[in-house]
Amino acid sequence: MRKSVTVRSAKQAFDLLSARWPVSDGKAYIAALEACEGVDDGHVSDESALELFLLALKEAEIPYSTEIER
Repeated sequence: MRKSVTVRSAKQAFDLLSARWPVSDGKAYIAALEACEGVDDGHVSDESALELFLLALKEAEIPYSTEIER
């Protein structure tokens, strides 16, 4: 069983994508990596990066929840 990880920012998503991602050549992976980096530069919105990150999760067949912790 995989450990659950909570991603709270585009920076955290970028770090996860670049260090521990199981798919390194998928279209969604590359788009998410670029988008998360683009948030830091101010060229991409948080919402766009989130959408692309979720697509990368699907592409890599990684289960996820979009529940917001309170």
